[in-house]
Amino acid sequence: MNTDIAKNQTRLNQYCKLMSVLILIPILCMLIGTILPLLFYFFDKNNIGFGSDGYSFFMSTTMDDSIDISTGLNFWQAALATLIDTGRIVILIYAFNQLRLMLVNFAQADYFSVKSTKYCYNFGKFLVIWAVMGVLSEPVITAILSYNQPERYFTVAFTSEDFMTLLLAISIMLVGQILKKASQIAEENRQFI
Repeated sequence: MNTDIAKNQTRLNQYCKLMSVLILIPILCMLIGTILPLLFYFFDKNNIGFGSDGYSFFMSTTMDDSIDISTGLNFWQAALATLIDTGRIVILIYAFNQLRLMLVNFAQADYFSVKSTKYCYNFGKFLVIWAVMGVLSEPVITAILSYNQPERYFTVAFTSEDFMTLLLAISIMLVGQILKKASQIAEENRQFI
């Protein structure tokens, strides 16, 4: 019986180790993606293979026909838009790194520790920040980009994807808090014995 439990735990640890390595792929793609806003807003270079419909996956706002950045943006417009979009990417990179660190701890059979629960909670927290920043950054970026246009405007959007991301992220934060409570109880039990 104990050999089955040990075998399952070893398999679980191996899966966690594999996932912690696989999560490096989206992290590396996002690191490459941090240069895309710079290329797009300053040099009008689209996507380099990471997007569709002429706009990158890594950009926060959807461009419409009324904003033409090929005519050139002022330096401050391009700099602010780049800063906002790059900031969102960096937040997502940090969130995924927290997930990777949590899986590294799990691969070492460190399930109920303060460190593991902190990584889980931080992953959820930074996903919430990323989702909220996405909703808030769209009106700011469209206002910045349309500043020199004949008609200035801003767009506001809250999609079902935003709602689902927030719901998932808040759930992950709750799981992190539950794991924290479980690790505190496990520590109390170890001290009691």
